[in-house]
Amino acid sequence: MAMSRDEITVDIIDRFQREYPVDIYGMAQALKIRVVEQDLPDTISGKIEHWWRGDFMITVNSRHSRTRKRFTIAHEIAHYVLHRDLIGEDGITDNALYRDNRIGDIRERQANRYAATLLMPKSLVRRAWNEGVNDHQAMAQAFDVSPAVAEIRLRELGSVFWSRPQDTLLF
Repeated sequence: MAMSRDEITVDIIDRFQREYPVDIYGMAQALKIRVVEQDLPDTISGKIEHWWRGDFMITVNSRHSRTRKRFTIAHEIAHYVLHRDLIGEDGITDNALYRDNRIGDIRERQANRYAATLLMPKSLVRRAWNEGVNDHQAMAQAFDVSPAVAEIRLRELGSVFWSRPQDTLLF
């Protein structure tokens, strides 16, 4: 029996979440989402729209930092996964605060949260933590995200309560 579109999407995402930093560009490509960079006003982070033959295209602001672009791509993939039926002919355009007034704040918050899970899945964060990546700055560097994204994600995962590997006692 053939896999559904949703099962294929989940399978593709899973394949890209086995190593950090997550290859968000590769994930988009595997999902058949074209990613282009364009000189956009600073107030626009990116957008996702129908492109060709049912495929989608993400446009990211070429003037933004690498980590910002990665989060924007993850955010737009989140719209693709969670809100695909709401991406009209003119797409979804997200401003600098990742808001599109036409689809509402709740859906934008969902896309932000899902974007963070795409870039920093719990299993990889746990692995990094166990490998000694134990603060949000180091985590941001390891996952190629902004310190703010790493801090929020670690807080969501409750990392403050994770036990650190025990040091070997030498006496």
